[in-house]
Amino acid sequence: MKRNLFLILVVFIASSCQSNKELVDAEPAALKITETVKISTPTYTIEPTLTLSPTMTFTNTVTITSEPTATEFVELSLQTETPIVARPEGTVLEQASCRYGPGSAYLFEWGLYPGDYVRILNNNFDGSWVYVKPRSYNNECWVKKAFLETRGDVAGLEEYYSPLPQGNLYKPTHYVIATRFGNEVLVEWEPVWMTEDDDRGYLIEAWVCQNGNYLFLPVGIFPYTKTFARIVDEPGCQQESQAKIYTVEKHGYIMPPVTINWPNIP
Repeated sequence: MKRNLFLILVVFIASSCQSNKELVDAEPAALKITETVKISTPTYTIEPTLTLSPTMTFTNTVTITSEPTATEFVELSLQTETPIVARPEGTVLEQASCRYGPGSAYLFEWGLYPGDYVRILNNNFDGSWVYVKPRSYNNECWVKKAFLETRGDVAGLEEYYSPLPQGNLYKPTHYVIATRFGNEVLVEWEPVWMTEDDDRGYLIEAWVCQNGNYLFLPVGIFPYTKTFARIVDEPGCQQESQAKIYTVEKHGYIMPPVTINWPNIP
């Protein structure tokens, strides 16, 4: 009996193992994926509905009522075209004194030597003296034009008279009298004492008529003890003659000058 039960158990176990083996061998075939995933791709349709149809119209109408005249063309030319004129210049021909005014009656300011370069800025009334800026000097001064070789339009420069340097050691003169004798005027005044070192006498700046021309005439009087001057003043000019007198010391001119009561010809 026990032997039969043992045989039955052996057979059952063997049968179970065979079944399990078949299941294991058959498992790969049973794992087959049969599900199908369907992906839908959306379709987009763009239909533009905005329509731009700009219409731009430009109208430029120029109405000319009159033609420009020749005078208008000339005025336009003058406004738009400004000529550039070079400043006249000069070279010193011989040793010369550059002074505080246009004439040898004025104090010495600076020395000029042959070959020195100057820019010419202005004229005196007749162009015989020119106001210059030397390259060798910081300031301007007056030199006789005959001592220069000039270049440029010197005659076209403006007439000018520069201010005089002021002295302050002494006082102006007093009791100035002018007396006419025909075409000559005698000017007299009281002396102003000065030391010998300071003494530069007096200066008369006169506008008078000579040979029918109204001209500027500077007259120097030296030393301080000389207290008169004779000046020619003739008829024939429309302007009235006039004059003033300075006391002069080595540093400059005593201010203010004294106006001379000039005896004009009736």
